[in-house]
Formats: sequence, C-alpha cells, structure tokens
Amino acid sequence: MDGKRGPKTRAAIVTVKKGAKGNLTWILQAALYTEGYSPESLDSIFGKGTETALANQKAGDISVDRKAGKATFTELVAG
Repeated sequence: MDGKRGPKTRAAIVTVKKGAKGNLTWILQAALYTEGYSPESLDSIFGKGTETALANQKAGDISVDRKAGKATFTELVAG
C-alpha cells in the first residue's frame, strides 16, 4: 500500500449493501454524511437510513440501486 488512491485501490472496492456491518459501512456512512446525505447514524450497520441516503446516488449520475459499489465509492470518497 502506498497511501495513494489509484487503480489498485479502485480495483479493491467491493459492493456494500443492506445488512452489511463493519468498517466499510462506517466509511460509507461517514462519506454520505460529509456530502450532506444523512444516513441517520454512524453505527457501522447498513440499515434503512443508509439505504435511503444512497437514493441520492442519482445526484452523481450513478445508477440508483441503493448499494455502494465502485462508482458510489469513487464519487463519494475518491471523487
């Protein structure tokens, strides 16, 4: 790891969806919050609040599927 966002980082991104728990979910919630989309809580659990916040994916011309994959993480974190 070189501490830079590049092709290897983007290739390692996985899809996070409802029911997921852990650090990636917390990062997703924090990124949504900092972009102005409230996931309701930063609890590391992908629930209804996080799913609803992801409905705003359309704002970044991302397909609204209420999941967070490569396009969503790139828009929110690596944008």
